[in-house]
Amino acid sequence: MKSFALASVLMLCLTKISYAGQWLELGNTPDGNLISVLDTQIRKGAIITTRIRNDLSEPTSTENGSITRIEADLQINCSKKTVSPIRTFLFDDKGSAELSVNVRGGRDFIKKNEDSSFGMAIKELC
Repeated sequence: MKSFALASVLMLCLTKISYAGQWLELGNTPDGNLISVLDTQIRKGAIITTRIRNDLSEPTSTENGSITRIEADLQINCSKKTVSPIRTFLFDDKGSAELSVNVRGGRDFIKKNEDSSFGMAIKELC
């Protein structure tokens, strides 16, 4: 029984999403933000799980510091052309992700226009 429990824990550790890969530039939004997506995706049927990066052309000031880059783990439903953010990382001008936020966990898929960062990811990956 102990070996079964140990094997179960080991399998859970191995299923953690890993995003070791290269960034592929998708282009710029109308605001001039550079949008990139990792070349590593997890595909399960019509659903793609990946990470997208939004390098802001102009830093956004907040009470906790300036945001210069946003990265988001997300799921894309290619059959419906919708996206579901899972977790968002807000990077400050020092490259620290201390401003990170956890979104609602990837349950709802929403439509995005083609000019948005999510819309560009849908167009490129689906």
